[in-house]
Amino acid sequence: MSIYKTSDSQKIRVYAIATEMSNAGLSASFVAGAVELALIYEGVYDLMELWSEEDDANEFEQIIADIQEEIEEYAEMPKKPVKKPYISFDDLEGIAKDIEGFKKHLRTLVDQWGGINQLAKQTGIPQPSLSRFFKSSSMPRRTTLYKIANALGLSEREIITDWAA
Repeated sequence: MSIYKTSDSQKIRVYAIATEMSNAGLSASFVAGAVELALIYEGVYDLMELWSEEDDANEFEQIIADIQEEIEEYAEMPKKPVKKPYISFDDLEGIAKDIEGFKKHLRTLVDQWGGINQLAKQTGIPQPSLSRFFKSSSMPRRTTLYKIANALGLSEREIITDWAA
């Protein structure tokens, strides 16, 4: 993510789109997060512009999901450099299978609990984002796992016991 400086007219545009988003029923926390990020990250500014100009409901949802992912990614960014563990290329396939197995188990719990749509309502995570979360073999974000765990009434220990994030 590259930091950029918004012009005064861009700031006004962000606030106008934020009002549209709020009037469309998007949560205040989502809109506030989108505004905060759009003022420093051109990618989110552009996504907000796209949302404002879009007519297709499916595209609305996809754009919202993309903005939500950017908000979550920004929230998880370390405030200072972090030394990350080295993962061997040879280990990646096994790790992907572990993640897929964990997500399959978690999806079973979600389906028993009430399904993806109910989970989206409970967590505030857009349904398209949740669907992508369960279909991919990518490493889940800790904040996403915690939101799901809270919605399902699972403890942090139960999540970490099944798979350490």
